Amino acid sequence: MCCSKGEFVLTSTEMPEQLVQLFTAHDPLSKHFRSCVRTYNNTFAFTSIGIYNYDKSLCRRNQGIYTFRVQGQIYHFINDLLPDGCPPRNLQLYFYDTDHALSSRLESTDRLDKDVVQVLMEVMCANPYAQFFKTLGDVEQAGEFSIVLNGNPCLDQHVYNRPATSQVAAVWVEDGYEGAPSNRNIRVYAHSGRSQNIHYYYGCYDPLQYPLLFPRGEVGWHEGIARCPSGVLHPGSTPTNSLSINTTLFGSGESLIAREELLLNTGQKRHSISCREYYAYKLQLRRADKALILHSGRLFQQYIVDIYIKIETQRLDYYRSKQRDYRGETYQGLVDSVSTGIQTTSDVGRRVILPGSFIGGPRDMRGRYMDAMALVQNYGKPDLFITITCNPSWPEIKNRLKFADEAQNRPDLVARVFRARLEDFKKDIISKSLFGKVVAYTYVIEFQKRGLPHAHFLVILSRECKITTSARCDQLITAELPDPITDPGLYLLVKKHMLHGPCGTINPQCPCMVVARGSGSPTCRNKFPRNYSAVTEFHENCFPAYRRRESGITVIVRKHSLDNRWVVPYNAQLLRKYDCHINVEVCASVKSVKYIYKYVYKGHDRISMSLSETREDEVIDEISDFQKARWVSAPEAAWRIFSFPISEMRPAVLSLQVHLENSQYLTFYGNQRITLIRL
Repeated sequence: MCCSKGEFVLTSTEMPEQLVQLFTAHDPLSKHFRSCVRTYNNTFAFTSIGIYNYDKSLCRRNQGIYTFRVQGQIYHFINDLLPDGCPPRNLQLYFYDTDHALSSRLESTDRLDKDVVQVLMEVMCANPYAQFFKTLGDVEQAGEFSIVLNGNPCLDQHVYNRPATSQVAAVWVEDGYEGAPSNRNIRVYAHSGRSQNIHYYYGCYDPLQYPLLFPRGEVGWHEGIARCPSGVLHPGSTPTNSLSINTTLFGSGESLIAREELLLNTGQKRHSISCREYYAYKLQLRRADKALILHSGRLFQQYIVDIYIKIETQRLDYYRSKQRDYRGETYQGLVDSVSTGIQTTSDVGRRVILPGSFIGGPRDMRGRYMDAMALVQNYGKPDLFITITCNPSWPEIKNRLKFADEAQNRPDLVARVFRARLEDFKKDIISKSLFGKVVAYTYVIEFQKRGLPHAHFLVILSRECKITTSARCDQLITAELPDPITDPGLYLLVKKHMLHGPCGTINPQCPCMVVARGSGSPTCRNKFPRNYSAVTEFHENCFPAYRRRESGITVIVRKHSLDNRWVVPYNAQLLRKYDCHINVEVCASVKSVKYIYKYVYKGHDRISMSLSETREDEVIDEISDFQKARWVSAPEAAWRIFSFPISEMRPAVLSLQVHLENSQYLTFYGNQRITLIRL
């Protein structure tokens, strides 16, 4: 995840002292800067940012948890050199003298502080892009001219990534410059009347949009960054002499196949660093962190979402360019095509746009759902439904916050710690058999609207460990407040993590309150408060009615007194150890399985799941539909950049095609001769 055992080492540039002060100090000016850091960055950015949709309620929050969460694509645009009747913005501000630029920036919004703007203008004096645009004030204005931005400044990022002014751009004067700009460069005109898109594969993509993170114009990822030459095995690695694989160690058929392909292709390594590898390296925790990108607060949230969407866009562009050449049809359909005189496949089948190999796509999520149902067919219904949610106050997170960091602004740290806790949690459930012997399980990672990750587990126990009696259920699961005198520690944990609401008539504005069909008054969608119950009762089509006795024990939450009716079911041992919200439920019947699995595998968005239900003869752009439908928050972006799994299943399920005779599904190239297709 870091340097691939030394295959690549990238340099890092130290942030200017003025910016270090603003990002890390606790004086009023620095605190103001951090609260408005995205506004300051946009004011000094050379490009403008366009977002398909974003969660305004979370991105503009001054109190509570701030989360940068977007839907759809993120675009970077560069404007004309000269303003066309509008106030100057972005790169246009760099043509003016200091006083004019200062007043123009302060007039753009009332959120900026004059002293902070002056400090940032001083910092940007050393930026090669700012220096270049400043020199354009001396260019003779007669005639039309444009500039050419170097998309990928030729730098060896293993040793140096700060470009000089001459490396980032050049002036293009018609009839006065020999040679044409490369297709990989960006040509900006004085007056064109339109903005240009800065593509993700440009090395200048990052420094043009994030000057406060890359004040020296440090180049970002671009194609062709070479790995370190290596002709020997790295320490700790061993040669592979056998293709023998223990299939029980893999959580999915895809991971098993990927491992087989890796062993078969041993020695065939990529020569360049991928986009994901590059940014995973940049986001590592290091003792001597000179760049301070991880400590840039709310701007880091925006940046990490931006670079993940860049990584995802690169992958989707690959599928768009390659999959257009592939078609699919049944064997009998091809035979019928030959009989009607069709010789090539260009007019046969339908386009396969977004395949199941794209993790998180609608086909992938539907396949995971079908795999989960295969476990049910073989092992029976799941016995437990467990949800564990990240706690941003875990000591592993709080103890590693430096300077003025807040947990909400360190999605990289949140993702790492939750991943480590999740692995420990799996050991308790699976290896240590906390609830009994586990014969099969599956889990999926999801991210709350405010960004925190949580995992949904479905656990199938062995026959002798099934939860079939009230006594057995009460032994493992509790839905009551503990005695604050005999067990004050557990009492505080339940108060902190396992109480719902309050909602209902106490708080009708609670987010869980919805208006049901045929009812004019809102009710809690989670059916709280629950009824008192002296014993646990199992029901046919839902979760059990857990024991909730009238013990007289209460707790004060938001000035309201709550009792056992408001407790979310939990396991005391897990709650003590993990100090977070862990909801443990018994699955009462097979009829609830389908609902649970559909809930678990609903994917990025319900819109994505609906894509798999379209007619087979209908041609749609699945890639665009997927990009428009999914939401991405900063913790999810970090999770995906680090390549942590979004789901796991044991034992693994390998799907095989079941078909009638001559109805097997075939894939083929768009212009391939039908008679040459391997049937």
